[in-house]
Amino acid sequence: MEQDNKIRNLTMVILFGIFLQAIFMFVEAKETPNKTAVKFTKAYFTLDKSMTGYLCKTLAPSENENKDENIVEKYIQKTENEAAERGLSPDFMKSSLFNIETETISRTDKEITLKISADRIVSINPLYALVSKLFHLSKIHKVEDTITVIMEDGKWKVCGKPFSLL
Repeated sequence: MEQDNKIRNLTMVILFGIFLQAIFMFVEAKETPNKTAVKFTKAYFTLDKSMTGYLCKTLAPSENENKDENIVEKYIQKTENEAAERGLSPDFMKSSLFNIETETISRTDKEITLKISADRIVSINPLYALVSKLFHLSKIHKVEDTITVIMEDGKWKVCGKPFSLL
């Protein structure tokens, strides 16, 4: 009888854990302006072309419009050129972010202005960033900027003048 109670209790704990995990996954999947700003910022500092998906239409025109005006590709190319001028690989221009914080400055129904701050460290590869942070091998730079996020087509998109993208 005591064995049955232990099994029942263990089963209840496991089911409760699965239930909580499902709730946490649902909450995490919800798109918020802060998450959009953080995802864009991470993509920006890792020179990831996926940052185009977080930009509003005025910054990233669709493929049918101005094909020559892709500011993300121009930014990445400019950064790669800077690396080449220094005699470095483009990977040396990538950075990882730590201690990311967002603060809402102003808010309306369709537009939110956020202050984003983080610690940035050179990230030739993810392991390099982790090791250099743990052992203080690289200088940590502060990142602070104001980002405007607007509701566009039912999704939050970064607009305005984020970092030095323009």
